[in-house]
Amino acid sequence: MATNAPKPSFTSAVIEAINKLYPKALADSAWDNTGLLLDQAQDARLTAQTENVVLLTNDLSAAVVDEALRVKASVIVSYHPVIFRGLKSLTNAVPMESSLLRLIAAGVAVYCPHTAVDAAHGGLNDWLCDIVVNGQSKVESTVLQPISRPLPDGHEGAGYGRSVSLDKPLPLPALLKNLSAGLGGQRYISIALPTGSTISENEIIPKIAVCAGSGSSVLKGCDAKLLVTGEMSHHDALYHTQSGQIVVTVFHSNSERQYLTQRLKPKLEQQLKESGQAEYTVLVSEKDRDPFETIDISQL
Repeated sequence: MATNAPKPSFTSAVIEAINKLYPKALADSAWDNTGLLLDQAQDARLTAQTENVVLLTNDLSAAVVDEALRVKASVIVSYHPVIFRGLKSLTNAVPMESSLLRLIAAGVAVYCPHTAVDAAHGGLNDWLCDIVVNGQSKVESTVLQPISRPLPDGHEGAGYGRSVSLDKPLPLPALLKNLSAGLGGQRYISIALPTGSTISENEIIPKIAVCAGSGSSVLKGCDAKLLVTGEMSHHDALYHTQSGQIVVTVFHSNSERQYLTQRLKPKLEQQLKESGQAEYTVLVSEKDRDPFETIDISQL
């Protein structure tokens, strides 16, 4: 029987596509805040201001909001949640709240998948493993922290962090160069070495563990020789080097951002195509960046 039910909005199609790729059930709800964090007002005057454009970003900064409004995005997929804790007010006195007010006024929705992307098969941590190894060795991958609760069909065994044993152990310099290239040509990284270790071809790595973002809790207790993460506390890094492990950090969001371009964008485009969306544009933010950068004081 035919109905006159309206077609789902483009924003609804984007949310459905993201949920198929990275179900909300994969997120660590004990502390994370994922899902649709800012909906669109049911006002045709507002939705008329936007187009079938989705903007992908790692963080929702004011510069990214400017960009979203300029490209007339109807939905922003921000990897990191723009709201972590409950809000008691929405004012222009707080930068994040001011950004939300601007998006509300423009009819732009915000969806944040965060740890669901970390945990998913083919998600952020699998990508991080892939760029470090770069196809130079066959790998046997293990999830460091499997999710114990029931998961949607097809996502069994998902979890946080990855450990990979290399069929062909690789020298440390090769792995560092692979990591740099995979992160978009990042020139500087931080490395913590155990006493007696050097960055040389003689430093052979048989096993690697990765955790995008902040990896201290996930990587603790693993037996990999090389640990790769976005950031790690001083004391945790010292613990690992005293245990004979090498720690590499690249800044928190730098360990995540290139995933948007290399994996999420094509995955989302394909999912939207399969859902029957005829006209749409998926963009990756050009304004999103890590708040930290490394400078050479001698050049000042």
